[in-house]
Amino acid sequence: MAQRTDLYSILVSYANKNNSPYIEIGPFLDFLGRYAKQASAEHPEWNKWTVDKTAKFWSEASALAAEDKCEILSDTADGRIYMPHFYLELLNRAYQNAEEESDLPFPGEESLRITLPENQTRPLNAGYDIPTYLEHPQDTNLPIIKIIFGDGFGSALVLSGMIPRRLTEIAILKIRNYLRKYGNTEYALRKLNAQIQSNDSSLRDLINRILLRPLECYGAIESGGEFSYLFWAHFSILIKEDIKKKKERLPEDVGAFQSVLIIEAISAYYRSLAIKRREMELAFKSLEQRLAKPPYLYTLNEILRFTSDKGVLLLKMYTKEALEEWLKKKITESKNNELPDLLVVKGPGDERCFLQKDKTLALCFRLLADARVRVKDAVSNQWRRLLTQYQSEPAMNNDAEFEKLLAKLTRRMCPVLANLFDDPKLLLINDEIERKQSGTSAAGKLFSNGQLLSYATLYFVARKEMLLDIKLGLPFWYSMPIVTALIAFFKNLSGEKKAPEQPSAAGQGGGEDVQKGKDAAGEIRAAAKALEYDLVPQGRSLDGYLEELENRWTRLLDKEGKNNLVADVKSLIRDHLRRSMKVRKQFHITQEAISQLAADIVGSSPALASLSGRSSLILYTKLYILKQLESIKKYEIV
Repeated sequence: MAQRTDLYSILVSYANKNNSPYIEIGPFLDFLGRYAKQASAEHPEWNKWTVDKTAKFWSEASALAAEDKCEILSDTADGRIYMPHFYLELLNRAYQNAEEESDLPFPGEESLRITLPENQTRPLNAGYDIPTYLEHPQDTNLPIIKIIFGDGFGSALVLSGMIPRRLTEIAILKIRNYLRKYGNTEYALRKLNAQIQSNDSSLRDLINRILLRPLECYGAIESGGEFSYLFWAHFSILIKEDIKKKKERLPEDVGAFQSVLIIEAISAYYRSLAIKRREMELAFKSLEQRLAKPPYLYTLNEILRFTSDKGVLLLKMYTKEALEEWLKKKITESKNNELPDLLVVKGPGDERCFLQKDKTLALCFRLLADARVRVKDAVSNQWRRLLTQYQSEPAMNNDAEFEKLLAKLTRRMCPVLANLFDDPKLLLINDEIERKQSGTSAAGKLFSNGQLLSYATLYFVARKEMLLDIKLGLPFWYSMPIVTALIAFFKNLSGEKKAPEQPSAAGQGGGEDVQKGKDAAGEIRAAAKALEYDLVPQGRSLDGYLEELENRWTRLLDKEGKNNLVADVKSLIRDHLRRSMKVRKQFHITQEAISQLAADIVGSSPALASLSGRSSLILYTKLYILKQLESIKKYEIV
C-alpha cells in the first residue's frame, strides 16, 4: 500500500491492487479504516484517517472530482469511485521495462487481466489501419489504441503517444531477441541476398544494427529510403513464414510476429511519404522552372494551373496549402541581406503577381522593347494629328513636358512596366546584379547614379528629332512656322466670327438643328476614331481587341452564361451612353471624359464592380463606347 496519505494516492494503490478502475465506496472505507489503524503505529500521519474518515473522504473526493482525477458514481447503494486514468497508468507501467520484457508479446487485455470498454479504445488492424491512423491521428481523441494482429496472434494495447517511434523501437527490441534466441542471422542473410539483390555488406550492417544498436534503426525507417523499405518488407515475410511453420509457438515467437507486422506497416507508410515528398520536390522544381520562363510575371490563379512537362496539373502533386507555404517561404527568406528569390509585384490592374528576382531585369527589358514601339507610335500619331490641325502641345517644345508625356503614355499603355519602375526593389535588384557581375553594359542599364534613366533615354527617342521626322512626312508647308501660324490664325478667326443663328420659325429651326446634329456627329466620330489609335495596340483591330478583353474579365466556363453576361454588359454601356448624351448639350470626346464615363458605368453596378479583372473591364467599356460613337449618325442637341 502507498505510504502517501493523500486520498488520490490511496485510491490509485487500491485500484491497482484490485486491478480495476471501479472502487466500491463502502468496502473501500472499511479497508481504509483498518489499514489506517494498523499503519498509524509506525506512521503517525495515518492517524487522520482513523477519526471521521467518512467526512474526510467525501471532502477530498469532491475536490478530486472537481479536478477530473476521479468520478463519483451513484449507480450502487453506497456509490462507486471511477479512476479515469487507471488504464493509462497501467499501460505506462506495462511498457516501463520494454527491453527486459522483449521476450514477451505486446501487453494486451488478456495479459493485463483487464477488459477495456469499447468506447475507450480505437481498434486498428495491424496490416491496414496503422498507415491510415498515422496519416490522420487527429481523427480520434482516444488515448488507447488496440492493435489487432489476427491469425491467432492476439492484440496489443498501446498508448496513442507511442505511435510510431516508441512502438517501433519496442518492436525492434523484440525482433532482436528473436534473432538472438534462434541464431538464424546467417540464414536470414542468405534469403535476403537472393531477394533484394543488394550487396552483402549493406544487409549485414543493417542486421548487426538490429542486434547491437536497435534503437538506431528507427531513423532509417522514418526516412523512407528504398533500401530500408525493401529490407523490412522482405525480412517481415521471412519472419512470418518461419513462425507460421512452427507447431508450437513460444511467447517470443508471438512477440516477433506482432513486431514485424507493426514495422511492416510503419515502414510502408514512411516509404509512401518519401515518394510523395520526392514527387512534391520535383513538382516544385518544375514550378520554379516555369516561373523562370516568359512572360515571367504570374498571378496565383495562373500558378495554380501550371502543369508538368507531361501535362499533369502540378496541383495534383502538392496541395494548395503546401504551395502557399512554398510561396511564403520564397518571398520571405533571404540570404546575405539580399532580397528573397521570389518577389511580389503589381501586375495588370494592380493585381498581385509573382516574379523571380533573377528575371526582373529581363522582364523590364522585354516590356521596354514592346513599350518603345507602342509609345513612340502613340506620340507620332498624336503629334501628326495635332500638326495636321495646325495645333501644338507643350511636349513638342519642352523636354520636361515631353518626359511627362512619355511617362503618362507608359502608365496607360504598359502599366506593368510603370509599376516596376515605381517599385523601389528594382534599384536593389539592379545593384545586386551589378555587384555579382561587376557592372552591366551600357546597353543594359536602367539606372544611373541610383536614379532611373529618363523615358526618353530608355526609349531611345529625342524630342526634336521625332518632331522633325513627323514634319518631313507631311506636306512642306507644315514645316514652315509662319505659314502654319497664319493658317491657324485664320482658322481660329473664322471660328470666332461665326455666330450662332437664331431660328425664326419652328420648321427653320428644326432644319438647322438637324444640320448641327450631323456636324456634331461627324466631329464625335472623328474624335472617337482618334482616341481609338491611343487605346488599341498597334497592329490590332478594335473588334479583335474587344474580344481579347472579354476573355480577361469574363471567367465563366459556361459558354451560354458567358455570352449572356457580355450581352448584358454591352446593353448596360449603351443605355448609360444614351442617357449621358441626352443630358449634355455638347458631348466632348476626350480621354478623361471617356475614362470617367467608363468608371461610372462599371462602378454603378455592384455585379460589375465585383468582377475580377476590373482594369480589363474598364478598358473594354472605354473601347465599346468608342465603337458606338464611331457609328453615330446624328447627335441630337437638346
